[in-house]
Amino acid sequence: MRNDTNRFWTLRRKGFVLLSLLLLTLGITFGALNHWNLSTQFKAQQAVRNAALRTEFKELIERSADRLQRLGVVFSSLGRLDRIITAPNENQAAVRLQGFFSSVRYELDVERIELFDGRGQPVLSWSSSMANPVPEDQLREVLSQVLEAEQPLAILTCQPGCSLHAFIPLLSGGRNVGVLSLTQMITDLVLDFSAGAGTSVAILVASPGTGEKVLEGWGLRVAALSNPQQMESFLRHLGERYPGPDAIATDQWLDWKGKKFAVYASPLNEILKGGETGYLLFIVDTSASAAALAQANRDTLVVVTLSLGIAEVLLLVLLHAPLRRIQHLATTLPLLAHGNYDKVNERLKTLNRLAEWKDEIDILYATSIRLAHQIEEHQTTLAAERDFIQGLLDNAQVLILTQTRDGRIRTVNELTSQILGRPGETLKNARFIELIEIDSETSDIARNLEKLFSNLLNRLEHESVLTCSDGSKRHIVWVHTRLGLEHENGTAVLSIGLDATERMEAESRIRWLANHDSLTGLHNRLWFKDELERSFAEAERNGIPAALLLFDLDHFKDVNDSSGHAAGDALLCLLANELQTRARKSDVLARLGGDEFAVLMTGTDRVGAEFFAQDLNQRLTEKPFRFGERSYRISASIGIALIPEHGRNVEELMANADAAMYQAKKAGRGRWHLFSHTGGERAEITHRAYWRNVIAQSLDQNRLFFHYQPVVDVASGRVAYHEALLRLSLDDGRIVLPGEYMDVVLRSDLMSAIDSYVTREAIDVLGRYRSARLSINLSAAALTDPGWAEPLKQAVRDGRLAPERLLLEITETAAIADLEAARRIMDELTEIGFGFAMDDFGAGFASFHYLRHLPIKHVKIDRSFISRLAYDDDDKVFVSALTTLAHGYRQKIVAEGVENEKTLIRLKDLGVDLVQGFFIGRPDRHLKPINISVIDLPMIGS
Repeated sequence: MRNDTNRFWTLRRKGFVLLSLLLLTLGITFGALNHWNLSTQFKAQQAVRNAALRTEFKELIERSADRLQRLGVVFSSLGRLDRIITAPNENQAAVRLQGFFSSVRYELDVERIELFDGRGQPVLSWSSSMANPVPEDQLREVLSQVLEAEQPLAILTCQPGCSLHAFIPLLSGGRNVGVLSLTQMITDLVLDFSAGAGTSVAILVASPGTGEKVLEGWGLRVAALSNPQQMESFLRHLGERYPGPDAIATDQWLDWKGKKFAVYASPLNEILKGGETGYLLFIVDTSASAAALAQANRDTLVVVTLSLGIAEVLLLVLLHAPLRRIQHLATTLPLLAHGNYDKVNERLKTLNRLAEWKDEIDILYATSIRLAHQIEEHQTTLAAERDFIQGLLDNAQVLILTQTRDGRIRTVNELTSQILGRPGETLKNARFIELIEIDSETSDIARNLEKLFSNLLNRLEHESVLTCSDGSKRHIVWVHTRLGLEHENGTAVLSIGLDATERMEAESRIRWLANHDSLTGLHNRLWFKDELERSFAEAERNGIPAALLLFDLDHFKDVNDSSGHAAGDALLCLLANELQTRARKSDVLARLGGDEFAVLMTGTDRVGAEFFAQDLNQRLTEKPFRFGERSYRISASIGIALIPEHGRNVEELMANADAAMYQAKKAGRGRWHLFSHTGGERAEITHRAYWRNVIAQSLDQNRLFFHYQPVVDVASGRVAYHEALLRLSLDDGRIVLPGEYMDVVLRSDLMSAIDSYVTREAIDVLGRYRSARLSINLSAAALTDPGWAEPLKQAVRDGRLAPERLLLEITETAAIADLEAARRIMDELTEIGFGFAMDDFGAGFASFHYLRHLPIKHVKIDRSFISRLAYDDDDKVFVSALTTLAHGYRQKIVAEGVENEKTLIRLKDLGVDLVQGFFIGRPDRHLKPINISVIDLPMIGS
């Protein structure tokens, strides 16, 4: 008991310490705010004074320059200066004018007057001993500007003293005949301004001078300075302390010889355009202001300290009596636990108060007395009821427990102990609310339980999660009922729980499936779109950036076709796991359908999105996908759109991200692309939609047709066959080549339809022209779809087509897209009698391996190697090597793109078998019978 007393910390002590900390915090906060406020006001005053000084001095210089310009106009009018310039015999007038200038020097405060002709040459000059001329180079530049613009100009020079020069153009007969220059020393202006504004003024210039103070650290010299006795040493101090005038803080005081100064620096070109380069410094003595600020802070500290002390004393006095009573109650109530009811009643009745002065503590005293009486009176009755309830609980197949009116468990049945994995004895006196999970969504359960215990509710039903000792969780449907009579052991509530875990798990599974993809476990399109709309609204409302990434797997269809859908599903799950590993907890991942995925990265800008895309593709590239005995290199084409700058709404954002994804796929796959309003994404969307619609309509309306280009045997000059080149006729009559729309078709589901159309059209043409031989071009889709070849097989079986009349051309890249599938189909058609030609050989992977392992009869050299053959020896070597190799495999070489006679001759010398190109024959819509088609090839027979 002694140890417990030593560890007990009374409310009096807690109150004293906490109130002291509170008041101290308030005092420090008030003092800090007061100091901050005074400092802020000082900085604002400093900024206002700096702006005012700069404005006043600028206006003073501008007024002086304006006065000189007006004097120049008056002089030019009175002295007829244009005649002095234009009339050489006006020397007497010039002499009189010089005398006039000398007499008005002091009245007009003009130290120098110069007159120049229209070429900038001096005509008349008068000056006092104090006047400073403008440097020669600068003078010529200024005169040139004034003569050209015919506008007055004022400049400031410091050579060595500072002077203000005004240049006024002289006009005669509507043309500029000369320039009048007036000069005024600004020393008096600086002194007057310094006296009137109560500040020292210094003019620092970069031009060299003699006999003046130079600030070597700044590379400037002092051209003018008021109060030089005090300020020269101060300027040297500034030059040693700061790298330049711009580095001097205007909102801080500078200590110098026991005083505080504020320095404001302004470039001279802000005061007067043109002239000297340098700075204008205002040096203000702020010692009085600094002293006033320090005194205000000291006064605030004294007031705060006294206020804190008085407040703390008053609070402790006011709280003394309530704290004493609470302490008395705290030492009395523990006696109830030991059954000392008489002693409790005696101690609680020692403090009597008038009824009208009762407070919460008195109510607590009265409640404690009643509680002691009730416990004593019902002790025997509660024991009997406990035995009855315990027998009922042990035989029930539901969770049954009883609670006191303060929410503590009194009894539990056997099933409750089994589910919780805890003996019933350890559950007694435990709070029921501690056994169930309470969060923000179920906080009303705790409130309703309090109402139940407080007799405000008689019955309460709710569902909650019960945590078992092994960590498992059970979903229980509870029904709490207040008992009509409170038993002697304090039992007031009967709680019955039904285990609904299996039902809840089933409902949870259904809800999960509504928002998730069952294969990958990622969110589905519907849920992702809702999240995207929420993030989009939040970005517009709070400015929180986000990024949307759309991507699909490159060549996913090849994996499905070659290894089956099980391989495709495994690949999708692999990608989903990779996304979950790479993504942050705040990122939203979704599978939109097929092999299309999306990632929503909240709080992420362009850099974060690009890094995620780059990292993901690098990881996919480094981790080949293996299924069975096959291994695939995987990559993704990723499109990035930023929220909200890349879309006015969610639909536009998704469309722009999709456009960026296709730009990435177009750039070579395995890449990412950031959407740009200035790029080709929007045009790409429109382009794809337009051509998909045109191709679909053309297939339905049979507007696709062939142009036929002859392929000639070099040895005989006869046409071996015609290549059927697909063309499209638009509504306006324009004939479109495949190059305009083939990239769109290859990324759509129309390629197989076009292959089927070309095949059917070729069968029909060969049926109408019995002597014709054709070659048609097929895509990679034809080599992976066994159903495509069925019309060819059926035409052969029906006798409508001799297979040797039709040559099937495939590209090198199409053949290797799925080598096994391509070889299977090609072998099957070759056995029937069809021949295959490899088109554009050398433009793709250029692997000679496929010439030996695929049933190829013709090899067509890509036109890029033929177009330069006449003058490029490297291409000649390539064609020669390929020809030798193909002949070794008993294959014929076809050279396409033959455009001139010299190329044809070289091909004949290299042993090429067949030639094709504009020099041989242009594509034509009309097919000529082969038996009358003979091309007169120059030099062939030589």
